Amino acid sequence: MNVKCIQTGQLDVNCYILTEGRDAAVIDPGGDCDRIIAALGGAELKMILLTHGHFDHIGAVSDLAEKTGAEVYIHKSDEPMLTDNKKNLSFLTGVPPKPCRATKYLEDMQKLTLGASEITVYHTPGHSEGSVCFFCDGCLFDGDLLFRGSIGRFDHGDIGKELASLKRLMDTFADDVRVCPGHGDETSIEAERRENPYITNHVN
Repeated sequence: MNVKCIQTGQLDVNCYILTEGRDAAVIDPGGDCDRIIAALGGAELKMILLTHGHFDHIGAVSDLAEKTGAEVYIHKSDEPMLTDNKKNLSFLTGVPPKPCRATKYLEDMQKLTLGASEITVYHTPGHSEGSVCFFCDGCLFDGDLLFRGSIGRFDHGDIGKELASLKRLMDTFADDVRVCPGHGDETSIEAERRENPYITNHVN
């Protein structure tokens, strides 16, 4: 599987483009639909995968789905964020995303197929109730749960659930797993287990 990352939308969300043969999936298209389509390089977009429903992660979903016919996947708990500007927090910016709809729901430990690769879904609530991570070929796409040296904000979430989800990551994944967050630089489970103060002080 090939992984490409481009920064999109108002808050430079890491949008990940996964390609396997001629099939593609996009994780968290925060904006800039035409740039995302160009980055597909001619691959057919099968799935739009959302780690959660906050405005900065969903800005291009509607246009991308309309132009490509791709299915839109989100956890049912976060589905209301696709159309509710208070729930997706865009009311704080005054620039709401174009409303969109889910066509598929994500569930914990669900398996998705992209070409010859399998993507496993992990429900990891806390940053939002429906936050999920996607794991495939040694890469963990974790949205706003875990960042390099930090974690996602929890002023609109549940810190207890977020810490429990972080513990699940630490208990589940090997040190060499690549962590591909929704913002900022890539890291690894090993680096965060060793250096992230939220992990060392509250989880380990």
